[in-house]
Amino acid sequence: MELKVKREDLLRVLTLVQGVAGRKVTMPILSNILIEAREKRVTVMATDMEVGLSMECPADVLSSGKIAVNARTLLDITKGLKDGIIHIKLSQGNHLLIEGGRSKFNIVGVDAGDFPVLSFSGSGEAFVEDGSILTEMIEKTSFAMSSDETRYNLNGVYLHTPAGGKKGLLRMVATDGHRLSYLEREMRGKWGLGDGIIIPRKGVLELSKAVEDGGEVKVSLGDKDISVEKDGMKLVVRLIDGKYPPYEQVIPKSTKRVVNIGREEFIDALKRVSLVADERTKGIKMTFSPKHLEITASNPEMGEAGEELEIGYKGDIFSIGFNARYLIDVLQVMVDERVVIGFNDETNPCVISSEKDKGMVSIIMPMRL
Repeated sequence: MELKVKREDLLRVLTLVQGVAGRKVTMPILSNILIEAREKRVTVMATDMEVGLSMECPADVLSSGKIAVNARTLLDITKGLKDGIIHIKLSQGNHLLIEGGRSKFNIVGVDAGDFPVLSFSGSGEAFVEDGSILTEMIEKTSFAMSSDETRYNLNGVYLHTPAGGKKGLLRMVATDGHRLSYLEREMRGKWGLGDGIIIPRKGVLELSKAVEDGGEVKVSLGDKDISVEKDGMKLVVRLIDGKYPPYEQVIPKSTKRVVNIGREEFIDALKRVSLVADERTKGIKMTFSPKHLEITASNPEMGEAGEELEIGYKGDIFSIGFNARYLIDVLQVMVDERVVIGFNDETNPCVISSEKDKGMVSIIMPMRL
């Protein structure tokens, strides 16, 4: 194998692919990426057996071939070289010779046959989807994914067709047990999800990177995986084999108290007051009265903070505690100038909804302070 490639092209590909290659892995080969040169292109692949990613860029291929090499090492070398052409050649003993400018490297590779074989096409029928819609759905839900590995079925987003929904309607849901967010959109493709699928956390993050520029993407669903293709990029993600909890049961059917508040000023106030809140819980107290909201935080080690806001509210006086970070996460992905928050009492979740986007709903459980 021998090839010449522009540094900026190779660096772009390596930067994206190395995020998939594992560092803390039980199989050493998974810390490597597979480089394959053929037909005027170089393809770089990485996998951790949960997510697989393949990307390609143009290259002057002098002779075809492939080799596995440590992902971090090759990325660091490419970063360190000056812009221009990089000359890569495979020599005897699986050594990879790399030249750029006046720099030369001879790094040890691994036989390509030891690298896991990846399939980037699902068993289902492929269809075209709007990448910008997928980007929006991930952005407005993924912050609520669980990171608790003991609750593996919550470690990702749930995609399904809501009962009684319009044809083509798809809902993405995420929850960690303390908060929940979902977004509904009408899709172009024929998803045919049945009971729905759960895309794992790492797969969601890589999918977000893959479709962040918008445009059309090719989607294929298998029994155990989902694959996406776009502009020379191929991503395959193994789905979580589990059942998502009946999340709709925790969403209040109605609320007794309704508050209307300016979104930006609410975010800013929450950020300021939570500066003195407990670092772990970020607990703040909100006291509502007609046309008035007082946000306070108290921490024996830091002190106290408080701020008052004018709001749209006509009900009785009540107080409730929340994790400020949970509120901020939801508010930051919304686009409304003002948001609507519904409450029942101090022990049940609040419902945050958008007046501009009826397809988005978030709920947050209160906390005792």
